[in-house]
Amino acid sequence: MHGLKLREANIIQIVRESVARLSQHDNIEINIKSFLEDETVWIDQEQIVSVFYELVKNAVESMPDGGALIIMLEGDEREVLITLADKGSGIAEENMPLLFTPFFTTKAIGEGTGLALPLAYAAIKAHSGSISIESKTDPNKGPTGTTVKVFLPRRQSFQENQGKLILHEEEGE
Repeated sequence: MHGLKLREANIIQIVRESVARLSQHDNIEINIKSFLEDETVWIDQEQIVSVFYELVKNAVESMPDGGALIIMLEGDEREVLITLADKGSGIAEENMPLLFTPFFTTKAIGEGTGLALPLAYAAIKAHSGSISIESKTDPNKGPTGTTVKVFLPRRQSFQENQGKLILHEEEGE
């Protein structure tokens, strides 16, 4: 876990701070719903705020004519699930496998670098978490939009202890 500055943080505050960083989202309704009994996680707060800022920004940009973004937080004693569901235009099926590829973007030249999702993926993986994206673009098959699910473990200690155990076994041989 080198490079991460882990500390206890309130995940709902992290999400709210990420949303507050957006300069404009006047025609977008953003609802944050929490079903968490315990809102604490051990994370690198700066990295995770940046991750959710980029995810929220992408969602807002997918709805240029307005819309709704629902951010839902749920979890148990081991992990937290943060779901971002927008009512935007969706992501074309042929682009789905490329989303975490550095420099891949569907935005016009000068509007995006194609680094936001790869950096978000790397930060979430560094926290021993996972990210998945589902999207619908065909209004004939139901509402369009994209759903991003981010799983974050509450603590990193399990992985750290596992690493120590491996080192101990090597010394005993």
